[in-house]
Amino acid sequence: MTAFDPNHVAATEFGKVRLFSTELDPEDAANITAQNVQRLLGDNITLDSAKVEVFPSRAIESIGLRQYMMSGYGIAASNLAGKGAALDALKGLIVLIPSSAFKGLEQTLDPNPALRFIGVFTEEAAAAPAPMSPHKSAQGDLPPAKGHARPIPNTGRSWIGALGALIIAAMIVLFFVL
Repeated sequence: MTAFDPNHVAATEFGKVRLFSTELDPEDAANITAQNVQRLLGDNITLDSAKVEVFPSRAIESIGLRQYMMSGYGIAASNLAGKGAALDALKGLIVLIPSSAFKGLEQTLDPNPALRFIGVFTEEAAAAPAPMSPHKSAQGDLPPAKGHARPIPNTGRSWIGALGALIIAAMIVLFFVL
């Protein structure tokens, strides 16, 4: 069995979320967005920016990063055991990249030193796609592919939870500012 390399993204990878942070000055950090974060991950990295999240840690400090990852990404509590305090203490920009953002392409990351790799976490409900039988697909017995590399269970709930958490955090920030 080979060791898991967090910098290698297999074409068949599913159910993983890579977490990075950066403590750049606010002016420098403002230049990092979901649309350009791939440039900080190495040469020729292809990402679906719509699936990448980049936000300041203060945006979720009321609920904490640990709870955000459990609610928004379905990361199992057991996968975060012993890491909650460290995750909640992260400052600066948070960068969350799920496996689906890599578009099913095999890629090797070479992160810029400005990005600090925190870890790879596994979605609780992640399950490997069922193997396809070559003879059935040749006969046309299988339904057409839906464009996903893997089934994504409970996706609606996880994104609704993440959106709800962000709305609550924004309301709390606005309450204290106003």
